[in-house]
Amino acid sequence: MLIIVVIMYTSGLGYRMVLPLLKGKIILPNNVTIRLLPCPTYFTFFNELVSPYYEMIFMLQLLAGFFIYTVLSGTIGISLMLSLHMCSLLKILRRKMINLADGSIISENIMQEKIVDIVEYQTKIKRFLGNTELITQYFCFYEISCNTCLICFIGYCIILEWENHNIIAIVVHFMLLGTCIFVTYIVCYIGQLLLDESNNLARTCITLNWYHFPIRKARCLILIIIMSNYPIKLTAAKVVDVSLTTFTDVMKAAMGYLNMLREVT
Repeated sequence: MLIIVVIMYTSGLGYRMVLPLLKGKIILPNNVTIRLLPCPTYFTFFNELVSPYYEMIFMLQLLAGFFIYTVLSGTIGISLMLSLHMCSLLKILRRKMINLADGSIISENIMQEKIVDIVEYQTKIKRFLGNTELITQYFCFYEISCNTCLICFIGYCIILEWENHNIIAIVVHFMLLGTCIFVTYIVCYIGQLLLDESNNLARTCITLNWYHFPIRKARCLILIIIMSNYPIKLTAAKVVDVSLTTFTDVMKAAMGYLNMLREVT
């Protein structure tokens, strides 16, 4: 999270402040002076290119950028915390199952209590996953879809600045590109952690020493195994799974769109 915050604020500050000031004023052939803003805007009631409107809009856009970076960093942090919490819950559930099947429980009443506890704990994890997806699914979809386009467009800007031999602009765009790639990787890695722990739980369920159980109690494992076969994972608005496989798909799609953009232009 510290790395994400540092690179996001550094690259964002470079894009919203360094690049507009670096290019300076642009004088058109009709003797019209254009002063670049971080984000191009057009106003009807006043001219945004003259002072003091230009300075006011410039500072507002710079502060808006900091607000966006803060929200994104905080949302990534919350998603990471929730995912790691679910991973811990799955580890505890897996440990409960291992302790249940180690053969040390002799009393059927104690075994029945352990099985009930496992079922309730598994239901609690499923409920917690549903609440977590209400928070993370649209954020993950936004990050994956937007960063796919941003990686494509920033790569195209790097090619243009390379042809213009603008070293500072190339460095700033490379920082932006690295930020988009790293944030996408972290979001997908969060989902991969949860998916791996869910697979470990499913593997533990199907390899339990069920023959240590009484016949009537062994039947109770069927529903537990069936529930464990449904992987606990994060999704991006129910469209794609959040995993490292999705990260590779994002990178391939971004590079494909970049090649198409180069051919068209």
